Amino acid sequence: MSKQPTLLVYPQLPKAGLGNMLLVWAKAVLFADINHLPIVAPVWGKIAIGPYLRGERDKRYYGHLFYHKNYESRWKSSLAIFRKKYLHNNPAISQIELSHLEPKNVDLHLFIFNQLPHWSDYFTDLKEYQPLIKQKLYSIIRPSVFEAILNRPTPEIGIHIRMGDFRKLKPEDDFTKLGNVRTPLSWFIQVIDAARKIAGYDVPVTIFSDGYDRELDELLKLPQVSRATAASALSDMLTLSRSKLLITSSGSTFSSWASYLGQCPTIWHPAHFHAGVFPADISQSIFEGGLDPESMTVPDLLIHNIKLAFAYL
Repeated sequence: MSKQPTLLVYPQLPKAGLGNMLLVWAKAVLFADINHLPIVAPVWGKIAIGPYLRGERDKRYYGHLFYHKNYESRWKSSLAIFRKKYLHNNPAISQIELSHLEPKNVDLHLFIFNQLPHWSDYFTDLKEYQPLIKQKLYSIIRPSVFEAILNRPTPEIGIHIRMGDFRKLKPEDDFTKLGNVRTPLSWFIQVIDAARKIAGYDVPVTIFSDGYDRELDELLKLPQVSRATAASALSDMLTLSRSKLLITSSGSTFSSWASYLGQCPTIWHPAHFHAGVFPADISQSIFEGGLDPESMTVPDLLIHNIKLAFAYL
């Protein structure tokens, strides 16, 4: 009787921000869970030079936030160079049949995930599995880190303002037709104003951003608007996910993860809202979508969500 081959799943994380890393990690975790396979410990601690050269506040190093409980040692995959193996790159998220695996004459099948989903629907494979992915993520956060996150105050209106490597708009630029650019602060101001009018009072707003105070001054001058205390990117993401209302930065997978994990009412700029992150049943009762207060009527579902979240007790 021939020996059964070893099967391993390896999330080969990109040298990128936390949101993009998590997209690759989550697909690997979901594939492993469906097929009851062990996962090789991913590398969260990657040093990127770009954030230092650009003077960004977030240096994109996340190795101190996670631990490797319930993972296979990376040595196990490293030793694979001495074994007869076959690499399956970015397989479909589905159940596999061992008897159908090809080729047959190998000692190791290594399922590698290293590809980002297409930007038009980042969460296409993940939407229906939010409880599982959330549980798996929470389970690998270091206890001291997780406790500190839970002790942060819950935002009323949480705003994510992505700056960092997103470039500033030039006067001649059309924001609606560009990617990897900063969402105009004027849009955030208009959305805050629209939400507060529906709520009937100046709901407190908390800003989470990798930008500097001087870059956010236009917003910080508004009444009842403050900046979250400095913390890790993971802490900011999970705290944002607890917002009663979330206002996002266009093109940011960080914003997408906050919305996905929290399943809270979420507002995007309509020019850059694509497939969303909620499963169909959640989107029936919780708003996620585009809003431009200058040119659009506020959707009824969003009005309902805001009134419910900020009603006077």
